[in-house]
Amino acid sequence: MALEEWKKFVRQQGITNLKQLYAYFKSVDVRVAVIEYLKLHPGLQGIVYWVAAFAVGLFAVSYAAVFGEFANFASSLSQSNAALLFLLSPSAFLLSWWLVARFAPGAGGGGIPEVLAALEVDASRASRWTSAKVAVIKILSSLAGAIGGASIGREGPTIQIAASIFYSIGMPFRSIWPSISHHSLLVAGGSAGIAAAFNTPLGGIVFAVEELSQQHFHRFKTFLISAVIISGLVAQWILGPYLYLGYPKLAPITFSALPWALAVGFMCGIAGGYFGKLLVWVQQVFSQFGARAHFWLALTVGLLTASFAWVLGAEVLGSGSGLVTRVLFEENQTVGWGTLFGRFFGPLLSSAAGGATGVFAPSLAAGAAIGAKFAEMTSSPYPYLLVLLGMASFLSGVTRAPFTAFVLVLEMTDRHSAIFPLMMASLVASLAAKIVDSRSCYEQRCDAYLKDEKTAVVSPP
Repeated sequence: MALEEWKKFVRQQGITNLKQLYAYFKSVDVRVAVIEYLKLHPGLQGIVYWVAAFAVGLFAVSYAAVFGEFANFASSLSQSNAALLFLLSPSAFLLSWWLVARFAPGAGGGGIPEVLAALEVDASRASRWTSAKVAVIKILSSLAGAIGGASIGREGPTIQIAASIFYSIGMPFRSIWPSISHHSLLVAGGSAGIAAAFNTPLGGIVFAVEELSQQHFHRFKTFLISAVIISGLVAQWILGPYLYLGYPKLAPITFSALPWALAVGFMCGIAGGYFGKLLVWVQQVFSQFGARAHFWLALTVGLLTASFAWVLGAEVLGSGSGLVTRVLFEENQTVGWGTLFGRFFGPLLSSAAGGATGVFAPSLAAGAAIGAKFAEMTSSPYPYLLVLLGMASFLSGVTRAPFTAFVLVLEMTDRHSAIFPLMMASLVASLAAKIVDSRSCYEQRCDAYLKDEKTAVVSPP
């Protein structure tokens, strides 16, 4: 229809060749004409979301590849020449913190609380956490942390960066289509980011409803779902069909697996609740440090991270993907107490440094370690299932988003036979975590950001 309208317009102007068309464009304000045309066709605003989703898909694949190489370098170095980590890690943590402190304070943290905070303020103030500058610094800071062996993941940063991409591309079009809101851009961007990062389109949609925007979802669900689909398709177009984790072999699951699901769900929910509580405490305490103190803090965290690797081994470094792969797919599911300690406290330590972090993947790794250890201690007939249950449960305990947790683990492994134990364990974990703290670490960090932002606004320059 648009093409026919264009042809009609050209005929009306008496344009018959390219030379006349060029002369016409020189004689009129093309920008004004285009804007007027777009205002008359509000249905075209979907293109904004689709272009941004395509960009997110390309970014997510590239970022995952680079992040993985950087993290693998730190892990390999710890096994070949661990002493060098005592030079690399402090330098990397210092760089990660300095980038955030110097150029974009909104790029610090895990990614999701920052997007939640941006959703709570008006469009102009949201740029503090979701802008092109924030996205660039988030990328650089997280990569610096990864090469230093920080216990961080790329998924949380991907969500914030994707939201920033949508915000940066979409906001200029608000003058044309006022119906475009920064809420719709941020929620669609965050959902597209998680879908592309994990290759979990359903997880992206559930995440949007459960974690980001329950109130606004119905108003822009078509754009959101299409953005999730496009970003996921771009990732699959480049990488081919794949599962984030693969196909673990599970024993036939019967009714007898449900008590195991209850036990793991409760245990990992409590552990996840304490992890989130400690994460909030760590960030509240160390965020009060001045620049000089934070300089030494970042160096100290780097040295402690290198010490962890020296004493406990390479599996305590990075996001924990190597540990998850081992306990899910290899015969050796043994997890030492030191590794369990490192996977729980490592992300907390990395968070204290003040750079970009991300707790999605580290939470999955901590849950996998707890599940594997529990299976080992109890000689469970469902050892690999308990690993999956631990992953979903710990993540649910941290985020208080049980549906997102079990859908993500389900889509990452394609183990539909485990759907009911996963659902049960995730729900139990979310309830158990409330015994520790009634509110998630995301909610509390979001409130802290908003309080700081409000103070900055009302304070005199």
